[in-house]
Amino acid sequence: MIPGGLSEAKPATPEIQEIANEVKPQLEEKTNETYQKFEAIEYKTQVVAGINYYIKVRVQHPPW
Repeated sequence: MIPGGLSEAKPATPEIQEIANEVKPQLEEKTNETYQKFEAIEYKTQVVAGINYYIKVRVQHPPW
């Protein structure tokens, strides 16, 4: 991997779902939406001065 480049996409793990769960309230507040389903599907990482995570999440809005 190139320094600062992204890794290949990998299937989400329980640990990645935990990270997604931690940011869910922040996203809901920012978008003024509520997500009934918030499931991490896959992720990529980027090593810089730490690790950045890019997580693809499947969401579902509650029925209105």
